[in-house]
Amino acid sequence: MLSKIKLILWLLILLAVAYFVSMNVQPSVSVKILPTLNTPELPLALIIIISMIIGALVIILMALSDWLAFQVEKLKIKRQLNLTKDELEKCQKENEKLKKEIEELKNQIEIEKKKQNIIVKEEGKNGTV
Repeated sequence: MLSKIKLILWLLILLAVAYFVSMNVQPSVSVKILPTLNTPELPLALIIIISMIIGALVIILMALSDWLAFQVEKLKIKRQLNLTKDELEKCQKENEKLKKEIEELKNQIEIEKKKQNIIVKEEGKNGTV
């Protein structure tokens, strides 16, 4: 929807410029580019069209530089995400390994308790033994 609104706005701007250009065909003017550099006398309509084209090119260059910066940032974020995923997988594997080790140690403790005939009371919910 937003792209359609932008298209309509651009068409309205182009129609306004075309109308303005058609009203200013007759006079010829010379434009000072630098203090010592003048253009030959050109129809005002041509100068308006050239100005619009130059403005559009500047806008496109600025948008392109923003787009490129966005793409570079996107690549950096993807790379960081992949590194983080790899680190997460390593941590999950280590976590599983530690859980297995804890289970093995619990089993060893139970075996030792049975060997030594030790009875351990666990604490209740209120902290009493």
